[in-house]
Amino acid sequence: MSKVNVVQNWYNKGRGVSLLLLSVVFLIYGSAAHALCVFENDERVQMYMSPETRSWGTYDGKQLVTASKAFKCQQDVGRYLMITLGSVKWGASTDSKKNYIFDSYNPGVCSLENSKTNISLDSARSKESFSKQYNFLRSCIDIRVVDLGGEPLIAKEQQKYCQVEKGVDGQYVLHGDMCFIKIRSANQFMIQPVLNPKCLDPAYLDSLGIEAQDMFANLNVLVAGDDSGISTDVQHIGSRPIQINISPSSKLLRLSEDLGRGTPQFITDYNVDSDWGNVHIETERESTEINLSFFVSNLIQKKCLNGSCSSTSNYMQPFFGQIELFKLHKNRNPELIEEWWDGGLIPPNWQGFAKGIGYRSPDNLFKNGGKYRIVATFQNPTDDYAIFLNGLKQMLIHRFEVEGSTVGIDNIPGLTTLGQLGVVPTLNGVPGLGGNNQQVDLEETINGLDGIIKTTVWPSYYASICANSSTCMKLGNKKFHQRLTLEFTAGLDNSGMGTVRMTDVKMKKESPIFESYPLQSADFIKMNCTR
Repeated sequence: MSKVNVVQNWYNKGRGVSLLLLSVVFLIYGSAAHALCVFENDERVQMYMSPETRSWGTYDGKQLVTASKAFKCQQDVGRYLMITLGSVKWGASTDSKKNYIFDSYNPGVCSLENSKTNISLDSARSKESFSKQYNFLRSCIDIRVVDLGGEPLIAKEQQKYCQVEKGVDGQYVLHGDMCFIKIRSANQFMIQPVLNPKCLDPAYLDSLGIEAQDMFANLNVLVAGDDSGISTDVQHIGSRPIQINISPSSKLLRLSEDLGRGTPQFITDYNVDSDWGNVHIETERESTEINLSFFVSNLIQKKCLNGSCSSTSNYMQPFFGQIELFKLHKNRNPELIEEWWDGGLIPPNWQGFAKGIGYRSPDNLFKNGGKYRIVATFQNPTDDYAIFLNGLKQMLIHRFEVEGSTVGIDNIPGLTTLGQLGVVPTLNGVPGLGGNNQQVDLEETINGLDGIIKTTVWPSYYASICANSSTCMKLGNKKFHQRLTLEFTAGLDNSGMGTVRMTDVKMKKESPIFESYPLQSADFIKMNCTR
């Protein structure tokens, strides 16, 4: 069951006062406070569309998006089903994102502290990308609602934030920010996102100022006390994540092999630049937990052709690498003591901190006064991502200290699709779920791992690594495209447990394509934003 936290903004306009719903952030909890409509089918929608070939489909080759169902609403008769298609935008880190009903995203003015390279922040680009996404969702994605319970749908055709179009067989097509349908006792609402076919016309997209890019949204279904759009009596019953990939022209950006209609094509140039983010290490008597983060920049110049523009940074890109932990010794070579893969999926046109899933060792790895080195090596984005996925199940088993996936991880709600490398949802605020008679803190583990793709279609193999739109390096020509090194002295209290204090911190970045810097004393990057 879910709870909706509504962020609202009051503002005076003339003599009246309007209450606008600016954003909706969903926090998932373990049980419902009381009965509401039941919501079925929260499966992620993954669509692609190619204006160049005027084709579209889902990642699994279908031209149909299944509907979600809201039913058993008898206790909510007389209230209203509230349906929104919110535009999703990430915050300062990959474990923080919001779902905006209106075009109200404000990135603020941000600056970097302790940066060791010339990476600069571009808040205006982030805002522009969001506005294009919002415009696309309102212009190109409609919501079709059909009743299967025998009760005709009832809704005002002209609502403050929505236009309701009556279709054949009693169906409604909804256009707008938030739409309301009155709940009757027998209603069984089938709710389906529908692509407007005119948006396959590249000229129409150009007229709207929409670029080829990845779009992220949430189809949100709530129950409201009235249809005014200003009521605070609102309860969330279900959400459905939506990702839409608009393929660029093959004349504009390099794409993967064309396998014919029904198969999406993805970009083959990679551009994610990085540096160390904060590192947090906790030790217990017989275990160690290491949480890494990386400051990343998925932002590169646009390319334009005949009035159409796009960029490789308009798309989500994987950022995963091999992590090695060494113990340093005075008179002998560094000792490798642990190795794993970690990272995250980097949102389009985004700069911030990619937080890894974390690593737990069954041993206490750090000693007070010991010197250590962590090396993060990024070689091939597609291969590193595949290695990470293949090891993910085992990593989670170790993290939850569960022996055997059958009795542990496969019984944890939300993780049962891991065997098929399915979606791992972002579960914020989960107070703890029991797995194999142990308390499992899913929030700690899953935050930031939001977009595990259900199919093997994405990502394609990248051909080149690009520092900007004109400087690229063929992938495979070098051993890695970037490598980050962190050295420090560990500080622990007398018990040898608790948070590891890092002193004498030194960092280094090596890259044949991105800006590098030598081993030097340094502090972790911080991002400061004002709104």
